[in-house]
Amino acid sequence: MKILATSNSMSNPPKQEQQQCISIQYGDETITPYQSRWSVNELKERPTNISVFSRIYEEYSDAEHFFEFTHKTASILLQTKTASFVFAVSLILPLVMMSVGISNLEECPLNRNIPVFVLVGGAIASLKLLQVLWKQYNRRRGPAEEEASDTRNGSTFMDVLTTLFLIVWFIYGNHIIYRYRIPHFEQTTEDPENWCTKNVYLLTMISVAYTYTLVTLTILIVFIVVCTVHFQNHRRAIRETDEAECT
Repeated sequence: MKILATSNSMSNPPKQEQQQCISIQYGDETITPYQSRWSVNELKERPTNISVFSRIYEEYSDAEHFFEFTHKTASILLQTKTASFVFAVSLILPLVMMSVGISNLEECPLNRNIPVFVLVGGAIASLKLLQVLWKQYNRRRGPAEEEASDTRNGSTFMDVLTTLFLIVWFIYGNHIIYRYRIPHFEQTTEDPENWCTKNVYLLTMISVAYTYTLVTLTILIVFIVVCTVHFQNHRRAIRETDEAECT
């Protein structure tokens, strides 16, 4: 970002001179220091070699309001190679859930919906993660192709549908798992119905805890990045405005 100073003739009123003497060149736009810097609906297509923080700083300059900038920052961070690696590793858990759920459908008399939760949750989570990884692959190959493909095959609708189902299913999983105390992991003669195979019960607990952890970390990282960029730009704008003088 560079500052361009311009001078007016002595006949101009002081107020007009103050408004015109300083302009900020950002990319291809020239703006005044106090002009609103929040105006964009979609992430811009940018060179693939541009750094993540450079993209975030550019989105800060273009976003219409703070919440818009937060949304764009989350989108950028979730498109990074690190995020793709986390998604790929996370795919292991739902695959294991599917396998354990199928093999233990009748091994949880405590609540026979627990193995169903594990099986269905693993299947839908696998589908969601594969959708995300496929979209990121297409986006790196060509943003225009990826957007055209989304419009053609309705993948946006499927994304929303699977996301809503996962949220509802996750809430349901919390309900069926936390309503009980930790059960016996083997059948007993005293209470033959109060048991659930260890693999199913622990995997349910792990999946719920992992989801809480992943969502919390994501929100925390986005919050830290957004606040850091916002306050840095705010301080920079104040400093540049204070130091700029009209000749």
